[in-house]
Amino acid sequence: MGELNINKETIQASFSNTHNDSNVYEVNERYIHYHTPNQLIKYYANYFQYKVMPDVDMFMTDYEKQKTFHEQRGQKHTLFIFPENEVLDDALQERGKALGFTVEKMELYVLKEMPKFKDTEIEVVQVLKENDVFLDYLEVCREGDLEYGEEFADLKARTHRRDVLNPQILQFVAYQHGFPAGKVNAVESAKYVEIDDFYVLDAMRKQGVGRALQQAVWRYAAQVGKQVFLIADGNDAPREMYQRQGYALVSERYELLRVPSANN
Repeated sequence: MGELNINKETIQASFSNTHNDSNVYEVNERYIHYHTPNQLIKYYANYFQYKVMPDVDMFMTDYEKQKTFHEQRGQKHTLFIFPENEVLDDALQERGKALGFTVEKMELYVLKEMPKFKDTEIEVVQVLKENDVFLDYLEVCREGDLEYGEEFADLKARTHRRDVLNPQILQFVAYQHGFPAGKVNAVESAKYVEIDDFYVLDAMRKQGVGRALQQAVWRYAAQVGKQVFLIADGNDAPREMYQRQGYALVSERYELLRVPSANN
């Protein structure tokens, strides 16, 4: 199948280091099946992750299996994640598109050197308990999560309430002139701090809120001596901005996602 032409020099992180909030249902020689009963509508909690690249016929078999499995549980999506740094060939892409899948290419960026911090009037506060700051954080989260529907926003609110008690999950909210303007989640592991979920209110964009939120994560990572990385959608990732900030692209992977609208 071939490999993607990625500069692997000094790579210190891969997709295997990313936070995975899902349950393993089945493991075989070819893939891992993730199924999370309390998060049925969350795509990245219910999917197949391939260990080896399938051919078209094998993919069709797996598609029918996952589709039937999900339909039996009232789920309307199907998602397949392919091996890291391997090319998804044209035949698989075309078959996926014919079935209503979108081809996604996810990119993993590592912060190679700590950027210079810029002074800002935007205040960023870490959520440490269920207080007024946490309520502001939930408010901003819901604004972004509603893009995917009320049910998804409700699910995420429950997840955020669970995570506030988890010391590995870092929650930050940014204030512009005293009003909550954006938020970022990060996940701390033994060696890394992963920027996991990032959102700025529409009315507050291009005012330095996003930069202030990232700086809060960078400062935290510097204090604990860990490396920062993030995952971006390769179809619209602002590569030049990441490079200016000190990030380097170190890994990629392909995904095929079929969402409920494809049924139409």
